[in-house]
Amino acid sequence: MLKVRDIMQTAVLTVTPDMPVRRLTRVLADQEISGTPVVTSDGQLVGVVSATDVVRLAADDTDVRVQTTRAHADAAVLDPEGDSGGPDPHGFFLPEDSPFTAERLIDQVPESEFDTAQVADIMTPVFFSVDADTDVNELAEFLVRGRIHRAVVVQENRLVGIVTSGDVLRAVAQRHLN
Repeated sequence: MLKVRDIMQTAVLTVTPDMPVRRLTRVLADQEISGTPVVTSDGQLVGVVSATDVVRLAADDTDVRVQTTRAHADAAVLDPEGDSGGPDPHGFFLPEDSPFTAERLIDQVPESEFDTAQVADIMTPVFFSVDADTDVNELAEFLVRGRIHRAVVVQENRLVGIVTSGDVLRAVAQRHLN
């Protein structure tokens, strides 16, 4: 039987509760992940934070939505030299070798809740955990029942890995599960 230890990721990126949400958005985007465990400086697991938490913050922050809309409406023709006078949100869809970067766009957005809020303000202070010896079929049921996409793997109260619905999907695709 396939176990969580066989599909879990052991190189787990974590963030701290005091990390600014703006920096979190960069970490999630740069690492191409949708969430991560939140760990204190002494290694204590205190929760998880996800892209959904960031989106929830954006939905609650009317100023962010208005500013983003205004930036989009005001954006003129993209100037690769960066002299267009304002951010162009379409820059996110440019080729990787474009001189216009998403980081530069983020830096040009006016200060908002993303700059003042910390991970602790938006994270989910509870987490779903499994043991490394858990059967992957049981894990799949656990994820579905909990309507979650990731579970932390703990051993002796320490974070040892993370397993996601994507890991289960890969196991099915590789025919390791029925």
